[in-house]
Amino acid sequence: MEAMLGRTLNEMTRRERSDMMVMVADALEAVAEEAEERGDVQSAQNSMCLALTVRGCAVDLAEHDLRAAELLLEQGITFVANISERFERTTREEVEATLRH
Repeated sequence: MEAMLGRTLNEMTRRERSDMMVMVADALEAVAEEAEERGDVQSAQNSMCLALTVRGCAVDLAEHDLRAAELLLEQGITFVANISERFERTTREEVEATLRH
């Protein structure tokens, strides 16, 4: 995995691209699970749909699909980052509210 850092999909081998897609799909599925546990059904569904799309793309990623795959990966990574940040902020606010009472 370390060799993938800082490289474009075009510079990666087919196996590395597939591994990158699977890694992002795994992260999206983890976020979906956490969202569901928190009662955020919409985020859970969105994350799972994106994870399944990324995972499906990883199975048969042709050379001519690289730009679409890059966009999909960017969306997945951004989604994970945004949801994780929101969950972290919510947790911090809940802890602060508990400490005030």
